Amino acid sequence: MKKSRLLTLMAALMLVAVMAFAVGCGSDDSSDSSSSDDISSELITEGTLTVGSDIPFPPFEFGKAPAYDGFDIDMVNEIASRLDLDVAIKDTSFDTIFTDVAQGKFDVVASASTITPDREKTVNFSAPYYEAEQALLVPEGSDIATVKDLDGRTVGSQDGTTGEAYANDETDAGSVRGFPNGPAAIAALKAGQVEATIIDQPVAQDAIDKGQTGFEIATVIPTGELYGLAFAKYTPSIIDSVNGALDDMKGDGALNDIYQKWFKIDAPKSVLGSTGADSTEESS
Repeated sequence: MKKSRLLTLMAALMLVAVMAFAVGCGSDDSSDSSSSDDISSELITEGTLTVGSDIPFPPFEFGKAPAYDGFDIDMVNEIASRLDLDVAIKDTSFDTIFTDVAQGKFDVVASASTITPDREKTVNFSAPYYEAEQALLVPEGSDIATVKDLDGRTVGSQDGTTGEAYANDETDAGSVRGFPNGPAAIAALKAGQVEATIIDQPVAQDAIDKGQTGFEIATVIPTGELYGLAFAKYTPSIIDSVNGALDDMKGDGALNDIYQKWFKIDAPKSVLGSTGADSTEESS
């Protein structure tokens, strides 16, 4: 009888041990699953945030490799620092930049990119970090003063941008000529290759502030655009981590400091009031 009870007790203890081992294995599996979702498993290069950007597009990105500078550059450097990552900037054409990140050539795109429904078919965007409008540039003394005056005219813009889309879709321009980057579109206007150019307003203003002449801003086109960082859709951990760092920068004033450095203005409420959680809801 005692022997039977002893065997029963031993069996019970063995069952408890097996169950504990099974639970432990289950915890390990959960931990492995969690770690597989960590940002490091999604990065192209371990320990490095690989960033695609169309350079030059001052004041957002400009300079020579590897010493790039600009609003976007400062922002991604700060984000990467908060995530304990290095940064590698890859210069690429804006015309293909969203396809490139979707195909895994970069971890993120930081290139003054307007968030649009059409682009969201290819990539996911972060929460907005900049509010922009378009500017209509014309030669000094031009008779073009409004968008309506573009009827039948030759209009320049940067390839693949919302400025190019606006010129094609919202004006009666005779023709729209695309150029590889913002400075090239401005240079074409100054050289008389086009009669007007539509480009992001901060880019136009930066050129004027730096002393460029031969053109002026005829009018600002109120498009209410918001810039966001772009990601491949299959990198949720990168998106969440970058959005978290960006949210923190909005909350602790770091993003505002970058605004002040480059534009001498405070970050607008339309940017500061939008978080990564909002962008996740919009993308879902």
